[in-house]
Amino acid sequence: MDKKITVRCHEGTIMEIAPASGLNMAQTLFLNGAFQGVPLCSGMGRCGLCKVRFESTPPQPRKEELLKLSVSEIESGWRLSCLHPATPAKIFLPEPERVVPRVSDKFSSKLPENLALAVDLGTTGLHWAFTLNGEIIKSGQELNPQIGLGSEVMSRLAFAAKPEQRKILSELVTERLKAIISETGPINKLVISGNPSMTTILAQENVEGLSRAPYSLPGKGGELVKLDAKLPEAYIPPHLAPFVGADITAGIVALNFSEPEAQPPYLFADLGTNGEFVLCLSEDEYIVCSVPMGPALEGVGMSNGRTAGPGAVSGFNLNPLGLAPSVIKTENSGQNQTSRPGITGTGYLSLCGLLLKSGVLNREGQFGPGNTPFAAKLASRLKEINGTPVLDLGYEGLVLPAQDVEEILKVKAAFNLAMSALLAEAGLAPSDLKELILGGAMGQHVNINDLVATGFIPAQNATITRAAGNTSLTGSIILTHNQEARDFAAGLPARSKVLELAGSSDFGQKYLERMIFKYVY
Repeated sequence: MDKKITVRCHEGTIMEIAPASGLNMAQTLFLNGAFQGVPLCSGMGRCGLCKVRFESTPPQPRKEELLKLSVSEIESGWRLSCLHPATPAKIFLPEPERVVPRVSDKFSSKLPENLALAVDLGTTGLHWAFTLNGEIIKSGQELNPQIGLGSEVMSRLAFAAKPEQRKILSELVTERLKAIISETGPINKLVISGNPSMTTILAQENVEGLSRAPYSLPGKGGELVKLDAKLPEAYIPPHLAPFVGADITAGIVALNFSEPEAQPPYLFADLGTNGEFVLCLSEDEYIVCSVPMGPALEGVGMSNGRTAGPGAVSGFNLNPLGLAPSVIKTENSGQNQTSRPGITGTGYLSLCGLLLKSGVLNREGQFGPGNTPFAAKLASRLKEINGTPVLDLGYEGLVLPAQDVEEILKVKAAFNLAMSALLAEAGLAPSDLKELILGGAMGQHVNINDLVATGFIPAQNATITRAAGNTSLTGSIILTHNQEARDFAAGLPARSKVLELAGSSDFGQKYLERMIFKYVY
């Protein structure tokens, strides 16, 4: 009996892979060169981007596949490889749907010497900038090259539990950084900001303290770390708590050392796979907390989710013909667009906000009949697939299943809980805030009105809410050359109080109370 996984690739090449104990088929394929640059949900069976066809006896389909794949696809042997173990089989691997890295380069000629490299290492994304005395010379953004081995923090930590697998994750990032540097020019300084899980894995340190309660920091950050013989020592800013890390410290640096300078009391929310929140009461007093949010806001793990890029839908409007999507285009008339359309995290927020206003979705996240003739026409596109309500969006085959609405509600509940808990801890009302500042994936592209419509923030805070973009990268750039900023960062842990949310006895109840498209105080 054949003990190999034989892979026939779309371009005709054949790979023979030894099955790996404890890994699923998608992870095994990923480690052997497949799915690089593909925004996988990594085990949730939601995105469908790891689809393969079993040419030998296919495994029994899982319930997630019955929702995602057609009857004819199931009968033809198509399966989601993340849902099945890496056992001997013959499979066909179609051409992956990759996210093309985006690069902005101000110089067409050779770059100057003495460059620094600032890096924001997110769970989903990798953002970087080459700088000279704080001025950006070249920058780029792409998927975190580890994403095929876990789409969110806990699954990444689970893979990193074994030292040999932690080494694999670390080298995926360091090899990519070395490639970026080789394409650009030598650097003499390196600053890497990320949450404690990402930086701990990168440094190949033991992740046990981050993997189970009671949670603890393996290292406090704020020091130089040698990651690779061919990279300069990396400065990783201090961490503030087990799940409030160097990326948040860099974000606070950005808010204090760039314009406009934030005015306390303000709430700073960095929203990615993990939601990290800072309530600044004064320059000497901070309260921080974190909540798991999942990768939905970054366009990963949703049924039609995509990261922000050419071809992806970033917003919706409703007109007499139905939903009108806003599609991200390139200057080159749509070149390099994704091979099939998808919806970004902010596109999902726009869609939910629009459906709420039109009565096609109610506050509890259930589909409704619509409150206008246009809305009723849209609501008539509701159907069921294997018992699950699904709204046909009428554009390029895109649909909104009830499970996607639930994912957005989970993110909303987590955001709402963190905001209301921090304000209650400080004895403040939302109206007491001078600013509500958004960073991370949401902070780059979100429409503030969509946050109000979906209940993320109270309507009274709309006028003081601003998107600050990628504050982690901005702060990392500042930290490449500003010693005063490094001194400020070093003092932040002593000025920060940690508010534990997930460990509180009423966490579950408060979370469930906020599983509604309305801000709960």
